Amino acid sequence: MNIVFFGNPLFAAKSLEYLNDMKNLNIKLVVTNIDKKMGRGLKKQSTPVKKTALKYSNKILETDNPNSSETINILKKINADLFIIVAYRYLNEKVYSYLKYGAINLHASLLPKYRGASPIQYSIMNGDKETGLTTFFINKKIDQGKIIYQQKYILNERDQFQEVYSGLTLLSKDVLTKTINIISSGDIPAFKNQLKASQAPKILKEDFIINWNNTSCQIHNKIRALSYKGAYTHYIKKRIKFFDTSYTKNIKLNIKAGEFYYKKNKLYINTGEGELIVSKVQLEGGKIISATDFSNTFKKDFNTFE
Repeated sequence: MNIVFFGNPLFAAKSLEYLNDMKNLNIKLVVTNIDKKMGRGLKKQSTPVKKTALKYSNKILETDNPNSSETINILKKINADLFIIVAYRYLNEKVYSYLKYGAINLHASLLPKYRGASPIQYSIMNGDKETGLTTFFINKKIDQGKIIYQQKYILNERDQFQEVYSGLTLLSKDVLTKTINIISSGDIPAFKNQLKASQAPKILKEDFIINWNNTSCQIHNKIRALSYKGAYTHYIKKRIKFFDTSYTKNIKLNIKAGEFYYKKNKLYINTGEGELIVSKVQLEGGKIISATDFSNTFKKDFNTFE
């Protein structure tokens, strides 16, 4: 089967790696974003997908507009049977409508739950017990095409974003293999899913701010979901991030939300309901330190996070 692969980030790069190792596939082209200047030195950086494509000597098309007539003309000359899209942008129907098998997408949720850009974050923030991967045929509506295959991934209340991301990345090998086999067989079953549709929009800067009036469980889940950058609050007008947390539903009377104290090597922070228990923090401009180290530096007259 001849395929064209579309993707940019590490999650997609691992999928491309798995596809390159499949004997029944011929990767005719890899489509990814153009190199961009990044970092303090503004050096040009390639996408993880481009780096993987170079490793496997895949032919590469770099473009920031896959829906342009120029790109479509290039793609039509490839004579592909199937397009595989992972963590990429919206594709117009004109891009793939002529293909033998169409175009499929690998999405990091159990669709129709968490349609959108941030499914992993939302599954953790909402305290879900499971998430997973879904492959489906793309159409005009985002993440709403016919489902081909799904596989579940179990979550627990201590999982951080990075752990779930890595777990789903490993799971994608099996999901892609089974999906390709299903498509090749031509026997695609009618998929029934009882989950309600929901959205997982792009995470914005303001989503990283902690609201101490939320419950301790909600705050704990937010910190886990956003651990790749760090959910934060302010302490004496400086940003402070929290890592490695747990929570209790114990309610402290006469203590306002955001007020904290130190006990048994941990910070206990009062919330709208219960206490958040913090083992590690990161002060603005500094490295991640233990709650014990923080307790030796904070000002005793200031025991409230903003």
